[in-house]
Amino acid sequence: MSQPLNVNSDFNKDKVYIQTVLDHMGDSVFVKDAQSRLIMVNNPFCTMMGLPREEIIGKSLIEEVKPEEREVFLNIDKQVLADGIESVTEEKMTLRGGETQIISTRKSRFIDENGSKFLVCVVRNISDKKKGEENLRKKEAQLKDVGATKDKLFSIIAHDLRSPFNNISLLTDLLSDSIQKNDVAQSNEYLELIDRTTKNSLNLLDNLLNWAKSQTGQLELVSESVCINQIINETLELCKTIAETKNITLNSSKVQVVEVYSDDKIIRTIVRNLVSNAIKFTKPGGNISLSTELRDIYVEVTVSDNGVGMSTDTSQKLFGINTNMACVGTADEKGSGFGLVLCKEFVEKLGGKIWAESTLGEGSDFKFTIPLNIPK
Repeated sequence: MSQPLNVNSDFNKDKVYIQTVLDHMGDSVFVKDAQSRLIMVNNPFCTMMGLPREEIIGKSLIEEVKPEEREVFLNIDKQVLADGIESVTEEKMTLRGGETQIISTRKSRFIDENGSKFLVCVVRNISDKKKGEENLRKKEAQLKDVGATKDKLFSIIAHDLRSPFNNISLLTDLLSDSIQKNDVAQSNEYLELIDRTTKNSLNLLDNLLNWAKSQTGQLELVSESVCINQIINETLELCKTIAETKNITLNSSKVQVVEVYSDDKIIRTIVRNLVSNAIKFTKPGGNISLSTELRDIYVEVTVSDNGVGMSTDTSQKLFGINTNMACVGTADEKGSGFGLVLCKEFVEKLGGKIWAESTLGEGSDFKFTIPLNIPK
């Protein structure tokens, strides 16, 4: 005679078997009832939540996550239980301690023989995967920037350096002819042009070398006590000859005596490029003024001109290596726009910011900040 079936025993065996299988899965798994109460979870889910099983079963765990995340989870649960359509989503879940994970959830509905509805969900932590994808996107963007930088440098070397040297060669031939004709006035004019072209070319070469050092990590910052007002006055003295060829007035009456703890050479490069840029786009007879203003823990330097100015769209693109903002100056001066790119690079290395404020036809204000960083 056969023994009667022990239903409770078989049920318990099945439950133990199912629980054992779930616990050996790599992904987190849980089962909820129609009220979104957890009735079964596996070990990976307990580990993910940082809670023992006895503190999970019978709860919805909505109190364990942020309110905005809670609403998302419960709404998806209700929708799947109502229409039975499987839901596969990526969601954010903030656990105890403030750690936010990005999880992939696959939720489906199960109806037993009594018509009771249950929600079965498989959860996978994809935070590392998402971080990897984000790193790849950043690397791709960096590679594009490197490519744009390379193209820009080749363009400068091929055109903006070659052209002035061709001009110098042509001017020396003309100078030789004028000397033979004993035309002193014409000879002096050619000499001034050669001098101006040579200085501009040397300035561009210096910028290129500094940029190359910066990109390869060879540019080392040397922090020392630096007088901003001294740098400005000495730079204006160096630029005086070029400004005089366009009858441009250089003014530093609003420059205060300011001392910072920073890199002298880099600040000089920034100021020189901004003043040279202002001279280029100021009309003959115009004015360029420099000023400084102390603002809490940094100094703000402004290079103002009453030149041609520019539109808002142009001013927003000035400092990008991948945008071709080279323009011809008011005296047909050629340029690559590279000096402003270098200024941005250097200002940010010093811990400051740089920007331009301008109105088309009314001049421009180029401003940058340098932290004081005076050692106590």
